[in-house]
Amino acid sequence: MSGYQRFGYGVAALLLASSVFHGVVYVVDGGSWDGPVSWRKPILFGFSFGVTLLSLVWIAGRSRLRPRTGRLLVVTLAVACLAETALIDLQRWRGVPSHLNFATPFDAIVSACLAGVAILGLIPPIVVLTVVAWRRFDGSPSMRLAVRAGLASLLLTLVSGGLLIANGRAIGLPPEAADLSIFGAAGQLKVPHAVSLHGVQVLPVLAWVLTMTGWSEAARVRLAGLAAAGYGGLVLVGLLQAAGGLAPADLTVASGVLLLGASAALAAASIATLVKVRIRFRKRGAEFSREYR
Repeated sequence: MSGYQRFGYGVAALLLASSVFHGVVYVVDGGSWDGPVSWRKPILFGFSFGVTLLSLVWIAGRSRLRPRTGRLLVVTLAVACLAETALIDLQRWRGVPSHLNFATPFDAIVSACLAGVAILGLIPPIVVLTVVAWRRFDGSPSMRLAVRAGLASLLLTLVSGGLLIANGRAIGLPPEAADLSIFGAAGQLKVPHAVSLHGVQVLPVLAWVLTMTGWSEAARVRLAGLAAAGYGGLVLVGLLQAAGGLAPADLTVASGVLLLGASAALAAASIATLVKVRIRFRKRGAEFSREYR
């Protein structure tokens, strides 16, 4: 493992530790889970940035990057994730909203820094890493499919994040006065943003578990593809609901059918994989017991 990978993993561990720490603070301090000033933000942002950075460092390590390129991408991503989380934590401890808060000159600087770090420190490395991983990722066909689909989902996260900021600016109200993530009447932009963010963890983890099934690589590719299609369907449902100004639970016939099909596809791939792994391990356990009885 290279030095820049160790650095990236170390920062990811720090972010996850921050999430746990703020979870403890929330349990002790209490307060609302929702709203622009809540312990939810440092908890979720620490966790999301932590697991996403873990995934990207791992992908970078298997994408045959030149040492200088890998160092630049991973260090930039790690510093950007750390800076974003630190600024969000700072504002929560100050008791003020973090994003789109222009109440004071200092708050405006923080909001500008959050946007600047995302634009300069997150988007370019993620786009570059996605392009590289699509061309030369070292892994089985099923893992390559999962990683590429996960990175494509992550790109949608960047787009939906930009839409969140643009929507908040269009509303033009302080974060305390309105939910700036609501589009139209009740469309919730946070839903597709959150779901698309974690495809880069869910799909590669499933592909890894598939390696324990004993199935052929062709079968693993089919199941990884089924899971990717299901996950993509979930993201699409969130986007359709938000774009239509509809609350996540206010499903239309089309979005309801799509949600049912996407959930069934993802569940079928996941359940089949876990059942096969369980059967295989039970069989191995039985063989081990017979051999050493």
